This record gives sequence, C-alpha cells and structure tokens, in this order.
Amino acid sequence: MRNPKWTAGAAALCAGVGLFAISATAATAANVSDCLKSAREVRAAIENSQDSAKLSDAKRHQRYALDYCNHGLYSQGVEHYAAALRILGAGDNG
Repeated sequence: MRNPKWTAGAAALCAGVGLFAISATAATAANVSDCLKSAREVRAAIENSQDSAKLSDAKRHQRYALDYCNHGLYSQGVEHYAAALRILGAGDNG
C-alpha cells in the first residue's frame, strides 16, 4: 500500500455507502407496508361507498396509487391512497 491515508479514506467511504444502502432498504420496507395498509383502507372505503357520486374519482386515485406503489414510488402511492380516502370522506386519519 503506497498511501495509507488514501486507503483509509476509501474504506471509510465504502463503509458509509454500505450503511446508507442498508438504511435505504429499511426505509423502503416501511414504505411498502404503508402502501399495503393504505390499499386495504381504500379498498374497504370503496366497498362501503358504492353509491357515492365520487366513486369513480376515488377509484382513479386508487389506480394511480397502485401504479406508483408497484414502481417503488411509495410516497406518491400513499398520497394517492389518501386522496381516495378524502374523496370518499374517510381520510381524517392524518
């Protein structure tokens, strides 16, 4: 090893990148759970609102949410699920 400072710096950088990847994976798992939980809530709200005049709008947001969640864009998916709940009057859960 010709430059121990450079080697130590490179090792620290690799360790930092590794820790970032691990934390990103943990955050992704939580967001997947949020998508699944929101999907169940919206599905139940839609089943209980079959006579709503705004049902088609809520279903549109449900489709958008599913598409976002399926593409790994969990925050956007959860936002669309929340919009569907608001449309159906079931979105007061923050």
